Amino acid sequence: MVSCLWGRRRSNKSALSDPVDPNSKIVIVGAGIVGSAIAFQLTRRHRNVTVVEAKRPGSGATLASYAWINSRDKEPREYHDLNRRSLDMWPRFAKDLNADIGLRWGGEMRWTVTDKGAKSLLDQAEVLRSWGYPVVQVTKDQARAMEPGVVMEPFTSAVYCGIEGHVDTQRVVRTCLNHAQQAGADVISNDSVTSINTEPGAEAKSAATSVTLASGRELACDVLVLAAGYETTGLAAMAGIEFSQQTSPGATVVTEPLSPIFRNIVCMHMPRDLPEPLMNVRQFPDGSVMIHGGTHNGSIGDTSDDDAEKLMAQIAGFIPTLHGANVKEVRRGMRPMPEDGVPVIGFSESVPNLYLAVMHSGVTLAALTGEFATTEILDSSRIDILQPYRVERFSR
Repeated sequence: MVSCLWGRRRSNKSALSDPVDPNSKIVIVGAGIVGSAIAFQLTRRHRNVTVVEAKRPGSGATLASYAWINSRDKEPREYHDLNRRSLDMWPRFAKDLNADIGLRWGGEMRWTVTDKGAKSLLDQAEVLRSWGYPVVQVTKDQARAMEPGVVMEPFTSAVYCGIEGHVDTQRVVRTCLNHAQQAGADVISNDSVTSINTEPGAEAKSAATSVTLASGRELACDVLVLAAGYETTGLAAMAGIEFSQQTSPGATVVTEPLSPIFRNIVCMHMPRDLPEPLMNVRQFPDGSVMIHGGTHNGSIGDTSDDDAEKLMAQIAGFIPTLHGANVKEVRRGMRPMPEDGVPVIGFSESVPNLYLAVMHSGVTLAALTGEFATTEILDSSRIDILQPYRVERFSR
């Protein structure tokens, strides 16, 4: 049976009328970076948590992610501000994890090769500065001095933002779940949810009472969190909650370890005013280089390893160090991307004990989402800056 606290819900205040009983059972479906961050924060407050992952923790979009922590190409303004706030929360999140998660700061640089591209880049930089985001223009000589190993020819403009960084998502997931398990959480891998079981609740709503797994195991829950990336849409439908996502495959190429390719920055985006593909580069602490390649409509490398070789050949024209680099793996995943491009975060009105957390920019937003979701789940609160991201916007 569902705890009586759902019957005392005050709809004008929160999805929860009273703080969750410390003995309540919280089930999180999805062990990517978002679900793992939520599990970590909940267990820091000594809650009874079970995490269910259909494959292995940190697979899918979390594995394939370029993992750039930023608030650059995030519109509208409120969405930019949400990402900026999470960016600023990452150092504390990392400190709380108390482990080397491969978090590196140093900023991102990009440049252009045409006059039209320069105007677009500099106009965007001006807008971002008006929002308080520190994007600065750099000259050709400054750009070359910062990164002498990058061939920036031709060159019409460049900008740099020093507050951005990147992280090793596998280390983040592993560390979050290790902490959660040490605090008593149960982590179930390679077992998918086949049904979400509900029963009538107060005010003509429903309540999730349990989930059934492919193994036949049934897990009772007082709170159910769906943080399974692209699969969240199908899971939510099991509970009668509908929202759509874009079909947005993603892919990244990872090389064998190499000597450092950057002197100052940690991320570089190749010119967006060149013919496709678009290319982004970063380097892990062990020397492995990750290249994200795509088109304006999506990623490449989704169907063939030949795409990875073509991508490597093109990127080496800008970064000669990458000539002859061996491809270690091509990572692929379906990116979680609600249809309108911004996150779905929060309790459902129709199933008041079901919490949704699905978003692109999951890496940037993981620090904020873990903390904010925990506050909303445990403290009978609705965080106002999350209001634009409730699932009900799709039905309205």
